[in-house]
Amino acid sequence: NETIMKILIDAHLSENKLTGIGRYLNGLIKALLKQDKTNEYFLLVQEGIVQTHPLSQLHAPNLTKIPISLAGLSFRQHVVIPQILSKFKPDIYHHPHFDLPLFHNIPSVVTIHDLKYIRNPHFFPGLSWVKRWYMKQMLANSITRAQKVITVSKNTKHDLIDLFNISEEKIKVIYHGLEERFRKKFDFNQMAQVLNKHGIFGKFILFVGERRPHKNIINLIKAFKLVKSNLHYSLKLVIIGKNYANYRDPEIEIARQGLEGDVHIGDFVTDEELVAFYNMTELLILPSYYEGFGFPLIEAMNCRVPVIAANNTSMPEIVGDAGLLVNPEYPEDIAAKILSILKDNQLREKLILKGLKNIKKFTWENTASQTLQVYKQIYSDNEH
Repeated sequence: NETIMKILIDAHLSENKLTGIGRYLNGLIKALLKQDKTNEYFLLVQEGIVQTHPLSQLHAPNLTKIPISLAGLSFRQHVVIPQILSKFKPDIYHHPHFDLPLFHNIPSVVTIHDLKYIRNPHFFPGLSWVKRWYMKQMLANSITRAQKVITVSKNTKHDLIDLFNISEEKIKVIYHGLEERFRKKFDFNQMAQVLNKHGIFGKFILFVGERRPHKNIINLIKAFKLVKSNLHYSLKLVIIGKNYANYRDPEIEIARQGLEGDVHIGDFVTDEELVAFYNMTELLILPSYYEGFGFPLIEAMNCRVPVIAANNTSMPEIVGDAGLLVNPEYPEDIAAKILSILKDNQLREKLILKGLKNIKKFTWENTASQTLQVYKQIYSDNEH
């Protein structure tokens, strides 16, 4: 006869416009509720998320939603969340970010996605020293106070051990899963209509991610210029992702390279639209200087598209032998790898098959069952 645990998961960071953390929360929670009908789940959700939001559509007898109104990174959470914890008294609190709220003593687990702000502060010129100091203090506080730390890659685990001297036993690496909807589709007309609506016709290569300095879009544009001069047909570079503050360097670089007609910058698109972009592209490229995980890599693989990634941080680990790795510092290397896929059909097919094999290890079922094991371990370590 199993004891019933009360598990409170903080999902207020899953907002209407999905980021990596949102994807993680939605995938994890949905799979947990599917697997676990016994324990009681409490979810902190952002007040006013739309009806179509994945968390709005989740219902289960063992699920209670608690709407709260909190900004992404906020000092208010150190007041608001401890009050909720003392009211609901869960056995375990799961906070999916580096800033575990202060002033509570509920056994906790935190998920650390990456350490980019601490490892590479120069990519975030908009980040004041106060904010950077706060992030570092909060991260140190979180990994000290939490009973378990989940990281989404071995790379983040090694960064934590390296920078914070945390013991290896405290960390559990649990990979993300893959959304069902990112898969090969065959209604080409429908997908072409989606692309046409965005003004995209003909062949293109794809980059997906927020337009931030560490995503290395500048070298990608330089590489694309080299690719163009080596091709006898027309090809576009399509960049899809939210714009970052006042970051205009990609637009400036496009003009400098005289590529205005050849590079399409699109803002946020829905997941349904994104599936069409993945399906119709020649290849996906993620040449970042830093990735905590890199969702687009596995999403593209499942749509049977070859991928190219930078040879740093978590990307080699996520891609395995199923993609080509580049040195992000060298546009020549990026261009050469792009051309090798465009010009060699056998290589292309080989990468697609390896990709389909590689993604078998990324399922939300796995993510959920391993996370549930972490909850059980914390619970038994704190036997009431």
